[in-house]
Amino acid sequence: MCFTVYVMRHGQTDANANEIEQGSADFSRLTDLGKEQASNAYQALVDTRVTSIYTSPLTRARQTLEQLRQADSSSTQTVLPPSDLILNNLREIDQYDWQGQSYSELKRQFPESWRAWEKGIPDEMKVLETATNVVHYPLLEMWERADRVWSEILDLERKQQDDDNEKDRSVLIVAHGNLGQALLGSAMGWDANSFNDKGVFGNCGMAKI
Repeated sequence: MCFTVYVMRHGQTDANANEIEQGSADFSRLTDLGKEQASNAYQALVDTRVTSIYTSPLTRARQTLEQLRQADSSSTQTVLPPSDLILNNLREIDQYDWQGQSYSELKRQFPESWRAWEKGIPDEMKVLETATNVVHYPLLEMWERADRVWSEILDLERKQQDDDNEKDRSVLIVAHGNLGQALLGSAMGWDANSFNDKGVFGNCGMAKI
């Protein structure tokens, strides 16, 4: 099976614009700029026939896909399939108590963990989950989840290939910036220490694997 994957981050959200940590919480929505970014990102797909779409369950990713579909419907030759599949493992990094707080406040309250977050030091990036009184290592957890979601997608694609009798598969994943790094890193055989080391996903940034 020839298997090509396009990993796209969602467009700008109100939380992005206001430097609020989103994590896997679902309170943010695309700004007008974010919708424009998503519509423009469609141009990177016009020469591709996408056979499958997988998305995060979070609204900002779903809104981004909606903008892509609107652009596709206006195109002379559509490239997106009519359906998509939501995978919970494609949600953004779980940031627990950090979610909903401003970057400036997080830097002030948790300077060591924030530094580890920015520098990509997974063993030192710790976040408390007050509800369970458990200290988590979000970068390590996200990398493990990226491995799992690749296995999930590959299993689904093999089944779809058998059903469709197609040799070539082109997959679009609409998800998030931090998870996108983990998906790319996992696919390339890099561990969580590569976080923020190979570049970051801007809003509606896309990587081809």
